[in-house]
Amino acid sequence: MHELTQLAVILALSVVLQTAAAFIALLQVGKIDDRYRTAWLIVALALVFMVERRMVPLWRLMGVGEVSSTMDALFGLVISVLMVVGIYGLTELLTGLKSKADTDELTGLLNRRAVLHSVNNEIERTARVNRPIAFLMYNLDHFKAVNDKYGHTAGDIVLQCIAEIAINTFRKIDTIGRLGGEEFLVVLPESDQEAARVAAERFRSAVAAHKFVAGYHRIGVTVSIGVFVPADVSTSFGVQNVLDAVDKALYAAKNGGRNRVVVQV
Repeated sequence: MHELTQLAVILALSVVLQTAAAFIALLQVGKIDDRYRTAWLIVALALVFMVERRMVPLWRLMGVGEVSSTMDALFGLVISVLMVVGIYGLTELLTGLKSKADTDELTGLLNRRAVLHSVNNEIERTARVNRPIAFLMYNLDHFKAVNDKYGHTAGDIVLQCIAEIAINTFRKIDTIGRLGGEEFLVVLPESDQEAARVAAERFRSAVAAHKFVAGYHRIGVTVSIGVFVPADVSTSFGVQNVLDAVDKALYAAKNGGRNRVVVQV
C-alpha cells in the first residue's frame, strides 16, 4: 500500500508537469512564427508521446490497481520535467529567432517585412472594429549630404538616434519600422486625422531640435513626414494602398520645402 501511495504521488506530479507543458505550448503557440509553428508542434507532440510510453498511466494505477516499479515512475517523472524544460526552451528559442528575423540590425526597429506584416494586421483589425487608424512615413532630409560630409558611420549614428527619438515620442501601441535606407513607417492605431497630425508634428519638432553627436561633429538633421488617414478601411483595402497614399503625402512634404508634415486623407 505504501508503494502504491508513493507511485500515485510520483505519477500525479508527472501529470501536473505534463499539463504545465501543454499549457506552455498553448500559451506560446501564438508567438511562434508560421515558418516554425509546424515543426515546433511536431517536436512538442513527440515529447508527449515519449513520456506516455515510459509512464504507467495514472488512471490504470488508481482504477485497476496495477503497480509498476518505483524506478519506472521516477523515470517518468524525470522525463516529464525534461519535457517542460524542453518545450519552454524551444519556444523561447523560436520566439528569439522570430524577433531577430523581424528586427532591423542597425536601428533595432522592425524591418520592412515585419512592419508591412503589422500594417496588414492592423488593416484587418480596423476593418473588424471600425475604429480610426493612421499611417505615417518619414524620411530624413538631405541624408546623402550627411553621409558625404561626415561619413557613413556618422550617418548610421544619426539613424540610430532618430530611431530612439521615434521610440520615445510615439506611443507604446504604435508600430515603427524601417522600410529601407532613411525611410521609415509608423502605424498609429486608434488615431484620427488630428491625433496623427499632432503625433507627427511632435516627432518632427523633436528631431529638428536635437543635435546628433558623431565623434567631434554636432549634426543637425530634419525629417519630412507624410501622414495618411483612410476615411474608410475595408477588407479590400491593402498594404499597397497604404504605401501609395503615405508616399504621396511624403512626396508633397518634400516638395513643400522639407522639414514639414503633410496629411493625406
